[in-house]
Amino acid sequence: MNFRHLAIVFLLLLNHLFGQEIRVSDDLVLHKLSENCFVHTQSNNNGLIYINNGEAIIVSTPDSDIETQNLINWVRDEKHAKIVGYIIDRWHPDAMGGLDIVQINGIKSYSYELTRKIAKEKRLPIPEIGFDPQKVIEVGGEKVICHFLGEAHTTDGIVVWIPSEKILFGGNEIRSNNGWAGNISDANIKQWSATAKRIKKEYGTAKIVVPGHGNYGGAELIDYTIKLYDIPHNESASNGSEMILPLELKTDNPVFIKAKYDSLDHGQRILKNAIVVVQDLTKYILIDSPEIIYEPENLRINSETGRVKIYDKNGGKEVLRTDVNYNRLSVYKHDITIGFVVVVREIVLSF
Repeated sequence: MNFRHLAIVFLLLLNHLFGQEIRVSDDLVLHKLSENCFVHTQSNNNGLIYINNGEAIIVSTPDSDIETQNLINWVRDEKHAKIVGYIIDRWHPDAMGGLDIVQINGIKSYSYELTRKIAKEKRLPIPEIGFDPQKVIEVGGEKVICHFLGEAHTTDGIVVWIPSEKILFGGNEIRSNNGWAGNISDANIKQWSATAKRIKKEYGTAKIVVPGHGNYGGAELIDYTIKLYDIPHNESASNGSEMILPLELKTDNPVFIKAKYDSLDHGQRILKNAIVVVQDLTKYILIDSPEIIYEPENLRINSETGRVKIYDKNGGKEVLRTDVNYNRLSVYKHDITIGFVVVVREIVLSF
């Protein structure tokens, strides 16, 4: 066997050992990163498992009680490991939707202190142990570091670093390569790039970086995230300006529409030269676009290009948090806890 054949066999062996797919259930899949680390994925939502010397820690719950229990069972039954902790990396349901199951299983849970505060305000299960801004947890004699480095996708998102493995769980602070700008409904876009730069300074030596969604990669994902959000806001967002609301929004009506042309097509309203404002318990979202497609039955808005502003409801005042131009936008109602979600493909300088 020549050198070329040996190299191919070696690469195939590596792919079998590291990157191996393990199906825990129809919806929950694991990918092996190393002898000790696995990515767990459900509905494109990623988390991390680290196992060392008979002990384990899990980062981020699946957005399902059933799959959270399936994951706990796999670690205990298949790997015969004691789960010494569960790390919650942000307050969104794709990171802590199964926390109640974690607590039923008697597993200690850790989160940034602000995550505990938000969970309490929203009447969600509350992680047991808080930290600010960093926590070191021992797993089988090795360190696992939880670290808040600034606002980004949410105000409370953290990263998790395993020094012995050179593996970083970036959570939703880090985007997958060539990924969308994503859900910006609770984001601090003005700070996101700066937060990613701090992550790079602390953990830029990572060999593997796992984002909250999409494929894992190397430290290039941190650089991609820095560039993705290194964009100017429109001037009105820079000073946290207040919003002058239409009188129609001083009601419980979740949607306000102002359009030059308004037509109906198969249950969809086609709005031309339009402004649409939607509201939930915590925010107003204003979309200004040449064309907006609104589905009244689903409370869903789609638009190819335009400008979006997000105002936080703050003690009777509406304070502007986000003001950007976009390509490809979707706004839809998630649930009462999350409210409206704002997903954009790309943030641009103008439209």
